[in-house]
Amino acid sequence: MNPAIKINSMLLGLCIALAAPVAIADTFNANQVETLRKQGKAKQAYEMALKFRDELEGDPVFDYAYGLAAIDAGQLSEGLLALERVVLTTPDNDRARVELARGYFLLKEDTRARQEFEIVLAKNPPEEVVANVKNFLRIIRLREAQYQSTGSAYVEVALGHDSNINSAPDGGSFVSPISILGNNIFTLTGPGVEASDEYMTITTGGKLVHPFEPGKQLILGADVSARFNSTDDDFETEIWNVYAGVRWRAGDDRFGITGQVQEFELNDQDNRSLVSLAGSWTRLLDARTNWETQLQVAQIGYPEQDIRASSLYILGTGVTHQYAMKWRPTVSGSVYLGFEDAHTDSEAARSAAQRNFGGARAALQIIPTNKTSLTASLAIEKSHYRGEGSFTGKTRNEYLYQASVTGRYLVDDNWSLGAGLYYTRNDANTLLNDYERTRAQVSARYTF
Repeated sequence: MNPAIKINSMLLGLCIALAAPVAIADTFNANQVETLRKQGKAKQAYEMALKFRDELEGDPVFDYAYGLAAIDAGQLSEGLLALERVVLTTPDNDRARVELARGYFLLKEDTRARQEFEIVLAKNPPEEVVANVKNFLRIIRLREAQYQSTGSAYVEVALGHDSNINSAPDGGSFVSPISILGNNIFTLTGPGVEASDEYMTITTGGKLVHPFEPGKQLILGADVSARFNSTDDDFETEIWNVYAGVRWRAGDDRFGITGQVQEFELNDQDNRSLVSLAGSWTRLLDARTNWETQLQVAQIGYPEQDIRASSLYILGTGVTHQYAMKWRPTVSGSVYLGFEDAHTDSEAARSAAQRNFGGARAALQIIPTNKTSLTASLAIEKSHYRGEGSFTGKTRNEYLYQASVTGRYLVDDNWSLGAGLYYTRNDANTLLNDYERTRAQVSARYTF
């Protein structure tokens, strides 16, 4: 069955199972608004109800009819606010709660949609409602699978092969302006040359989303990831990540501010720390298209490597669109510009940590079935450093190319399986920074 038709059938099943609207005033007829909406005339239904908004706003029956018509007409923010009022004043109105969850689903507010759907399930509704709600929850989980944290908590184990665990060149020699015992030709050996290995990664994390008032949410979360190589312990890593933020909605605009603290360890030693603050603005262009702009400021530190410490500034913007067709393809594209400023005022620091950069990314996700998602992405970044390396005698310039193909399959409400192929090519004018890397892995995730 066509996925769009299937979703429409799910919604119709919910409507039939959870009661029918009634008339509430001599001049306003909720039944008429609902009839127009079911006939596919959502815009006419919305315009009819809109005429009575100032007079009847706050009445649960009006808000319900108006909210449904607004959502189906593409006025998602108006519809959500109306249905939120219904649920606040009549918390046992399961049909309004289901439609509120549907609105969050269409707006891609998946955490809130999941919460409202699960409240309905906890009340033991009719079997057809349970089946339809679970279908929505499966789609939500597939849509959230691209993110590190998809629920209140999760554990994921991945096994894979990495062709270049140290992101190093494949060997070779170069001429340096530095001479040692009369020799200025150096050949890369040992840990300076790429090494391949099998690995296992264990990742766990959790996210708490607290809606403290309609349209506003507090977010707290943490992730921890540890990677163990089969033979080379020197390049085993750990990443500790903690974040907190606030999101809010105003009309068709969504805003967010997130603070993050991250620690990266290499071979059980502190290697890099990051503290960042990011702001985002997402504009809902229509029911299926989002435009997002982000600004991030970060401080990066390296213990005992002061010349690599820096401040990072990134400004990016992009568009995401979901097509109403088979497999529900979602296409996204973004561009960004950035500047990294070395904390130390020296030629060595500028060659290692001061650069101008910019990039672009494109991605495509499809959902062939309600249990399967596939995602492909391409990215490119160009960097120009501001200092000449004393060892290489060159000012570093490079192009970073990245590509990936990933898939995820939902086994049940908790378990999912994943697989991915990832390719990186750093095309640099300095041999020390020129490398190629391919990684393939399979994974299993349990979501609580």
